[in-house]
Amino acid sequence: MLVVVAARANEAASVADLLYKWDAAKVTFRAVGRARTLVYGGPFDDRGALQAASQLRLLGWSADVRPEGGGHLAAWRNHTRPTVIEGRIWVCFPWSEFDRDQAHILTEIDPGRAFGTGAHPTTKLLLRELATRLQGNERVLDVGTGSGVLAIAAAQLGASDVTAIDISPTAVAATKTNARRNQVEVRAMDTPVAELTETYDVIVANLDASTLTQLAPAVQRCLAPRGWVALSGISPAQVSKVAATYKGVCVIGTPSEEDWSALVMGTA
Repeated sequence: MLVVVAARANEAASVADLLYKWDAAKVTFRAVGRARTLVYGGPFDDRGALQAASQLRLLGWSADVRPEGGGHLAAWRNHTRPTVIEGRIWVCFPWSEFDRDQAHILTEIDPGRAFGTGAHPTTKLLLRELATRLQGNERVLDVGTGSGVLAIAAAQLGASDVTAIDISPTAVAATKTNARRNQVEVRAMDTPVAELTETYDVIVANLDASTLTQLAPAVQRCLAPRGWVALSGISPAQVSKVAATYKGVCVIGTPSEEDWSALVMGTA
């Protein structure tokens, strides 16, 4: 097994020193565009690779265990390939193996212990709404942000102000780290949506049907006049039930992918 570490080009040598320190017999480098370099160290046995990757992550590096070849490597590359949204947003892990220079908007997400990488259908549905509906300068709220992928993409698409909330401190920490990684401003906090006092032009939430229903009054209070809200994490059969709990807004879209649907609603 190898350990692959994402680094800026000027940091790669420091990563190599650490890998050699932890008994990597060989270290190689791969430039992946936009001053980014992947550093590979090994070979390690399974336990050694996991320990080295864990130590690197504790030191603040984005690291993963990578098979050396064969079917396991093919599966790893399939799992880590970028998710491309509307030809504009490329969402990937920091250690994904592709040329970043081909991406119009690059969103690198290290989920850590938080939920969300951009590849799940529920996330892709909301990324598409942001990519096609955001015009720039909107105030955006991401409810249940997880790893921050929706909030960060909104900021990259031109939102003037982005707030990301989650009841999990781990998710808030991951969102702050990923926002710094992508060099965007996102205000991440663990404030419940019911305690927010500001209003937003756009609200996105990738949760489950029960939670979306429960949060409906609070979400609506936060929605500015002529704003829109996009909800995901629901099945096609749940769309009408969830929509019924949101008063004073009209349904403007119910896109679906695989076994999942999103619900897009707007105010007058």
